[in-house]
Amino acid sequence: MRIDITEIAGMNGAYISVEKDIPSSELISGKSDVTLGESIHIDLKIEYIEGMIIVSGVVSGTYHAVCGRCLADIDEKFNIELHENFMHASDTNNDSDDYNYEGWHIDLASPLIDNILLDLPSVMLCREDCRGLCISCGKNLNDGDCSCDLSDHGINLQMEKLKDFFD
Repeated sequence: MRIDITEIAGMNGAYISVEKDIPSSELISGKSDVTLGESIHIDLKIEYIEGMIIVSGVVSGTYHAVCGRCLADIDEKFNIELHENFMHASDTNNDSDDYNYEGWHIDLASPLIDNILLDLPSVMLCREDCRGLCISCGKNLNDGDCSCDLSDHGINLQMEKLKDFFD
């Protein structure tokens, strides 16, 4: 998503405001298991200060994911405060975390998707107290207990290699 900065470039303190809906298909390129809603809403201030473009504002929308414990569908909203800097490609330092721009446009696709993905929970849960799936029969334990007697299963196979750890 390219933004024309011609009218503010070179004028300290000059800014433009951008408020619009962006189709999520313009942002996503298979970077995640999360699916964004149909569009993302941005309300941004883009300001030129001493050769740097400063982008700040709010990004909001919805996302779809799968619970990491019980595999249930999750549909949630997000609302992110965005603060990113763009340096002209000829002025950048290799150690800088700033985004680059060339010419009279900045591309907001990478900073938008980076901020959205970083703001999402690292482990998606349908609810905080999700009980997950039974390790024996696979029943969703959020729907009730299963009929498996886990005491008869002995050691958890996932932890079997640890049984001789202290010997």
